[in-house]
Formats: sequence, structure tokens, C-alpha cells
Amino acid sequence: MSTRPELHVITNGRQGLEEVLAMAEAAYAGGMDYLHIREKQRTARECMDWVKALSTVMPSSCLIVNDRVDVAAASGCRGAHLAYHSLTPSEARLLLAKEQWIGRSVHSVKEAEAAAAEGATYALYGHLFPSGSKPGVPPRGTGELTSITAALSIPVIGIGGITPANTTQVLAAGCRGIAVLSGITDAHNVKEATAAYRNVLDTWEGRSI
Repeated sequence: MSTRPELHVITNGRQGLEEVLAMAEAAYAGGMDYLHIREKQRTARECMDWVKALSTVMPSSCLIVNDRVDVAAASGCRGAHLAYHSLTPSEARLLLAKEQWIGRSVHSVKEAEAAAAEGATYALYGHLFPSGSKPGVPPRGTGELTSITAALSIPVIGIGGITPANTTQVLAAGCRGIAVLSGITDAHNVKEATAAYRNVLDTWEGRSI
């Protein structure tokens, strides 16, 4: 993974392919590093079609497929992101090429350490701040996040309610970058919204993490 703070964007599962193509192209132009295809309701065939289509508006090396390790392996994209119900990182590695990434969602120091021990390339921790996608669920904040980034040798990406205004709190906690959903996918001007996050990431004074 790179050393500059990363901007990950995650599809929201509510948009069709044409909408996502337009969103992704604008986000990539605005400074997005990686797009996660997180479409729980779609088949492997549909996810593969999405990877192929999205590869026409950005490099396939910028695409990460959530849960569908088979699609990630067959497409040769950047890698797969795993949830609690997915294969373990060690099982996913049996299918993926050694250069492909394996991400893992974690919610505690214990889960983060287990993900790293099992061979995850990076960990995704959240949700950090109040989020519309998690109504009624208290945010975790950055306290434990600081402990996780200190304990792990692999990069940690923060997620959940992140805005340009609170992005520096996430980076200050030791994260390699941030992951954003509605702040970009639902934006009226996706390119401008993405650029606002990118500007904070690139101008943060502690960016040499």
C-alpha cells in the first residue's frame, strides 16, 4: 500500500451500474484511490460485470470487491474485502494472487490483531462517527482506533460518518486513510466532494505516516 493517505469510496448498494459508473468516474477524477464494490444483493456474475464495466473508467488495480473472493480472483482486480461472514484472510489467500490485497473489517483490537495474524493486507475499522447508515448505533470514536493502529503493523483505514471536517482526527489516530460512502456516493457534485476529502488528506501536516 502507498504511504500517502488513501481515499477509499464504497458503493452504497442502492445505485444501478450506470449511476455507479458516473459516480466512480467523477470520484476518480476528484482524487479517489480505491473503489469498493459492496453489492451484497448481487450475484457473482453481476459483480464480475461491474468490475469489467468499472475498469473502463479507472484502472482495475483501483477496484476492490467486497466478500466475493471468487470475483476478485477471477478478475485480477486490486483484491477482496472481507466481512465477519466472509472467508478468513488465510482462506482467501488460497484463491488470490500474492500481489492482491485482502482487507478485513474489524471492530476491536482483538479482531484487528486476528486479521493481521491471518494475513490481512489492511484492516477497516468503524464506525467512528454518527452515521446515517448506522442509525441508533453509538459510534466507536477514535479512542480504540489509536490502540489498534499502534498495535498493528498493517495499515488501518477508518470508516463511518467521516467528513472533510473530521478527517484529520482519523489520520491523527494513526490511520493510513479513510473510507467514505454517502459523503461521496450521494453528493450532488461527486468530483467536488471527492476533491474536498482529497485536499484534507494531501494537506494534513502529519501526512508522512
